[in-house]
Amino acid sequence: MSRNKIVDAAIKLFSELGYHRTSMDDIAKEANVAKGTLYYHFSGKGELFETIVNDGFAMLTEKIRQELAEDAPADRQIESIVRRHVELFLQYSELVHIISNEITNGIEPDILERIVRRKRDYIAFVADVLRRGHEDGELNELPYELAASAMLGLIESAVLHAVRHPETGTDKLHATINAFVLPALLRKK
Repeated sequence: MSRNKIVDAAIKLFSELGYHRTSMDDIAKEANVAKGTLYYHFSGKGELFETIVNDGFAMLTEKIRQELAEDAPADRQIESIVRRHVELFLQYSELVHIISNEITNGIEPDILERIVRRKRDYIAFVADVLRRGHEDGELNELPYELAASAMLGLIESAVLHAVRHPETGTDKLHATINAFVLPALLRKK
């Protein structure tokens, strides 16, 4: 129970204040736990942030795996990946921004290395979906990890734009992302 409260408080504060401006004292206060409880669960802010990142990637991967039917056409699988990313990125837009932009400075090198590795593993997961789509004859042959990285970067940029311009709406956001991604990936028939 305390661990979940701490993680939720950290997500809120990292999103509002950024990684560097959030202190462990702030997190303990927001979670309404003693600092000893905080340090019982996490050795420091870096480990706590790493846990949040790992949990986020694990949740996203699991949701996509559950949703991806092996026999579903590649375009539906890609649309599913886009939809899940948009949902998660909108829900945690500031945290996504921090992971992508702020985190390279001031975090312990070993923790940063594990976060980068986790992100690479996730890109490889998406690349594997693209590879299978090509093997099934539905997608163009591309450097799959590069294509997956480009697709995720497009989603992230579009979501951050939509956060600054709420009038965009999620339907328009999905449609716009898919209008870029699908024609680039789908094999012409």
